[in-house]
Amino acid sequence: MAGWIATGHAAALIVVLTVFEAAGLVVYHRRTGRGLMPAGFLPNMLAGDFLLLAWIASAHGAAWPYAAAALLGALACHGTDLVLRWR
Repeated sequence: MAGWIATGHAAALIVVLTVFEAAGLVVYHRRTGRGLMPAGFLPNMLAGDFLLLAWIASAHGAAWPYAAAALLGALACHGTDLVLRWR
């Protein structure tokens, strides 16, 4: 189990699951008009996924710009989420 976490495989699984979750929520909302609005949850979900991508990059020994880019993506999504919630 520790190796599974240390190699980033756990993070990769979580990213895959959140992509399916987001797709399901978007499809449900578009078909029924009910449920969560994508603008209400996607920035937050993407921020978390970018953090997981930074974890994966670090766990695989990728060059630092890859992890830094993922962290900047998380920051941008988090900022977007804050602006949307502030209104």
